[in-house]
Amino acid sequence: MRRFDSFVLAAVLALMVAGPAEAATVDISIVSTTVGFDPKTATGAFGDTFRWTNDDALNHTTTQDSPLALWDSGTMGAGDTFSTTIDSAGSYPYHCAIHPSMTGVVKVPLRVAPASGAVGDAFTVSVAAVSAPDGFVYDVQRRKGSGDWSIWKRGITTRSATFRPSSAGTWSFRSRLRETGGGKSGWSPPRSISVTSGY
Repeated sequence: MRRFDSFVLAAVLALMVAGPAEAATVDISIVSTTVGFDPKTATGAFGDTFRWTNDDALNHTTTQDSPLALWDSGTMGAGDTFSTTIDSAGSYPYHCAIHPSMTGVVKVPLRVAPASGAVGDAFTVSVAAVSAPDGFVYDVQRRKGSGDWSIWKRGITTRSATFRPSSAGTWSFRSRLRETGGGKSGWSPPRSISVTSGY
């Protein structure tokens, strides 16, 4: 009995030391007025930090497009960096306010788990690392197979929702951040699950 108690205690301590998974940093280089941002499309997970470095001799900005306008670095000189954390799934276009022809996009997919299951099983569709802040909500669309996208959840504030499929097939989901005043991100890259009819 004592050996089992020691094993459990060791396992609990290991989990406490490990803690939650750390978010990543996605680096984006500001190269020049001709090349622009590299990569032009940067993809990460919600909760990740996106970091821009001005590797050009000219001044630049990273400014998220209106009307959402989530970030604005202000003027960045050569070697300057700017970071922002994206906490919700979506597509976030941005530009250089000094050189508007320089554009880029940050893409953050949602998560669906498990990746496969049967009709009636519970699937967790996670759209953000945090509950929606004041003045914001999340919208979620779904589609079956190659059908049309339709709203599944509109204006939710929770980080996730439960999906229980009523029929077999491939189900896909995508989401966006929406400001209740009208601004919104683009739809996130979709994620799919495979559903069987059961046993």
